Amino acid sequence: MQTPAAPRISCLLPVYNGEEFLAEAVRSILSQTYRDFELVIVDDGSSDSSPQILAALAAEDGRIRVVRRENGGIVAALNTGLAVCRGEYVARMDADDIALPDRFQFQLDYLDAHLGCVLVGGVARSLKSDGSIGGRTTGGRHLRTDLSAFPPKIAVSMHPLITVRREALQAIGGYRAAFPHAEDYDLFIRLSKLGGIDNPDKELLIYRRHEGAISLKHLEAQERSAALAEVDAIIADKAPAPEFPNWLLEPYIRLRIWRRYLGVDRTKAARLLPQLLGDATTLRPETLVCPRYWGLRTRIAGSLVASVVRDAKRRRRSHSPVLATPDAARS
Repeated sequence: MQTPAAPRISCLLPVYNGEEFLAEAVRSILSQTYRDFELVIVDDGSSDSSPQILAALAAEDGRIRVVRRENGGIVAALNTGLAVCRGEYVARMDADDIALPDRFQFQLDYLDAHLGCVLVGGVARSLKSDGSIGGRTTGGRHLRTDLSAFPPKIAVSMHPLITVRREALQAIGGYRAAFPHAEDYDLFIRLSKLGGIDNPDKELLIYRRHEGAISLKHLEAQERSAALAEVDAIIADKAPAPEFPNWLLEPYIRLRIWRRYLGVDRTKAARLLPQLLGDATTLRPETLVCPRYWGLRTRIAGSLVASVVRDAKRRRRSHSPVLATPDAARS
């Protein structure tokens, strides 16, 4: 029997107990305007109805390839899927998101036209629990990764909407488990050494924001892992390898956690504020002679000032009088 020709795109979708939104996520991939792809779904030992949902979907469309394994976590599931992907490009997808119909065509054309780009993302819109559509995001604000300064600048994208050159993923050895809950961030850092990470201004995905999101449950562990992934990359990039003592690393991790909490839990952010102020104003001898700490000190101070300005603007808006319209005045 002749082996089917490899498709240009392999879409990799890991799932663990994702029965609620799984069928909708899969159908959004099957409905792509670009048709030459395979959908590799790794069932990471689901105990809900996900296996039955996948069996029914696979019976409908031969492009679906289901790989079932014992539960081993997201990194093991992703690497298991990568091992069977055959496409020139690997597109990521999550089991609770919705890919817009022209996602594959747009990202394929972009990678074909931009040979210096190793990973292309785009813009995602959030889907709130009440069904309304929220804001736009690319996942980050830096256009290029720069490890020469501290804190470094890291170009990232929204993990479930990226498409990557498969040979690049193979060259870096796929995902690593060394940085729990930040395996995608570590991947972005390592891929940036091979080419650009681009986020064109094109909406390609709708992602769900819900209370069960892993990134919210493990926020502090995720930020610690992300910081350690940066340090690992900086050490690997320089000779002799620089040192990152706790008095330098812990304030940086604290800054990252505080900034994340500002967006999701301002009470927890407030609890970190006294320590952060101490980090910005410390005059300990080691911090005074360390260029990296001065860079961190500047970043902390800038973040604190920006937070104060945002809060002041928010208070002004909330206290601004609402002028009655003519219709309202007559009612």
